[in-house]
Amino acid sequence: MNLFSEHLNSLVRSHPDNLSCIAHKAHLSRPSLYDLINGKTLPKKSTLENLCSALSLSENSIKNLFNLNKSERLRSSRKEHQYYLQQKKILISEVSSLLLGKGHEISRPISAGEADLVLRLNSQRIPILICPTPLDYPKILGSLLSSMFQLSSEKGYVCTPYIKSLDRKTVKLFNSHGILILSIKGILKELKSLR
Repeated sequence: MNLFSEHLNSLVRSHPDNLSCIAHKAHLSRPSLYDLINGKTLPKKSTLENLCSALSLSENSIKNLFNLNKSERLRSSRKEHQYYLQQKKILISEVSSLLLGKGHEISRPISAGEADLVLRLNSQRIPILICPTPLDYPKILGSLLSSMFQLSSEKGYVCTPYIKSLDRKTVKLFNSHGILILSIKGILKELKSLR
């Protein structure tokens, strides 16, 4: 099972209709629905839309389910994962160039799996995690908190090109740990205010 299938399974099990009825409403066979909730397959966009409609999900639940599906696709599909890494590499280069161009001192951490960049601001070292598409919030938060601990930092930044799609709960959670989720321009504004 994966995060997507676990979440879908809990939604299906808590729904008042039985599995056969949900499968019928979603235009799926019962075995296909079982494959989805057991993590054997991931749905296409149209199938997921039909499932959300059959389960009468709220807008937040739909968004969460789509994000989990996209996250699992990134993990399981080599092509999508390579595309994600390519976008991340481009974004790291862009953020590095902008920060260096504004006179900031940055470095790359030695250990993999942590922050992508480390910003030196006076005596502080602040980790920056670059996310072309922020999907796996627990993993992002965990990586950044780990980097903040290693650097003895009280701050951390997540840099992403698209801020508008984030929900307020996620932003509040990150803020409560001293982590700001910012666009590239947002990081520049934040650093300008700290000087």
